[in-house]
Amino acid sequence: MPEPPDTIYKSYEAMKRSYIDTLTNNAAEAFVDGEIRAATLMRIPINLALVNSRAVSLTRAYREDMIRFGGSEVTKIIDGIPVRKFEPWLNDMIARDQGQVADIIQTAIGKGTGIRDIEKALNDVFTNQEHNARLTAYQETKALYQRGTMDRFSHENVQQGIWHHMDPQDDPREEHQELNGKVFDLDDPIWYELELYNCHCWCEPVLIFRGG
Repeated sequence: MPEPPDTIYKSYEAMKRSYIDTLTNNAAEAFVDGEIRAATLMRIPINLALVNSRAVSLTRAYREDMIRFGGSEVTKIIDGIPVRKFEPWLNDMIARDQGQVADIIQTAIGKGTGIRDIEKALNDVFTNQEHNARLTAYQETKALYQRGTMDRFSHENVQQGIWHHMDPQDDPREEHQELNGKVFDLDDPIWYELELYNCHCWCEPVLIFRGG
């Protein structure tokens, strides 16, 4: 059976580069936005030069991981302890999409499938691909936003935070609703729950003001 045209693989490589560029830009913006939000919650001035410096360092490492290994760090809770683990998801996603397109084209060549049927099959693949890309970009951005927020809290020696659940929601997590208003140490693994998909909860820093 004939191999799919080489142009398909070249186009996927171009898409991968474009996707990495987009994720890198999102990473920088999300981290900075998180730092700024944290400073706003603490009602303190923010040194944008310092924030930008940290953001550049983080996104440079993030981009290198994407290019070299095709993935990023995620936080896993193992025996109650947060562990940063690397997951190579990007290359797998690209390869899966390549395989679907190759199958469609090979089947079309072998069976003489009409152009309209080919277009519909390819459209289904790329529609699903765009959906997955949006979800992935959202999750990556959200995780880096939370990291930027917690990074700023940590640099300001915040020790505890108050969990806030945002209501109303169509499909809230009951376990998150139960956490509303509760206070946790900032190094408690519970805060990694904020990185879960479609979680709208947030951390309010517990501020201790000392009189002069």
